[in-house]
Parts: sequence; structure tokens; C-alpha cells
Amino acid sequence: MLLALAGCAAPPPARVAAPAPPAAAPAPPPTLATRVRREAWLTRFWEELTPAQRRRVLARMRRGPTPLARTEAEAAPAWDGLGLPERNELVFGTAAPRRATSD
Repeated sequence: MLLALAGCAAPPPARVAAPAPPAAAPAPPPTLATRVRREAWLTRFWEELTPAQRRRVLARMRRGPTPLARTEAEAAPAWDGLGLPERNELVFGTAAPRRATSD
């Protein structure tokens, strides 16, 4: 008799999906010091860059309404004259967060 009743049992209640966790806030951009540790090639002169790095930099220099350089011959002195913050901005497109200064 128990076997006959076992087949007639009500189905288990439907499971309710747990609510999705809230979306995490985007990570802040790395500081310039962190970027230089990860991408040490930013500190190198043009002649020390690999061909792939040169192509990457030259492609970035060609962008925008007023390109910084159109050829490798123009890019070399432009790259060597940039400071680290400018190189970071050029290659990664985001400025490093600036430290608050006390006036």
C-alpha cells in the first residue's frame, strides 16, 4: 500500500532562483607606478622597443585630429620626448590618477 501512495505524492515545490549579486563597480584604473611595473617597456627609448611595440605606439600616434606622427621616423623623437604620464595616456588612453596636492 505504501508503494501505491508513493507515486501519488505531490511534486516538490519549484525552487526559487537566488537573486543575482549586485554588479561590482568597475575597477579603478591602475596608477602610473603600477602601470610601469606591469608595462616596463613604457620606460624604454624608441630604439629599444620591439617591432610590435613600435607598431602599437605608431598606431596610437596616428589617431586623433592632429596626429603626433605618421611615420616611424617622426615617431622616434616624439616618443623619446614624452614623459611617462604622456606615454601612459597615449598607449592606454586613460590618464593615471593624479595625487591630491596640498596648496
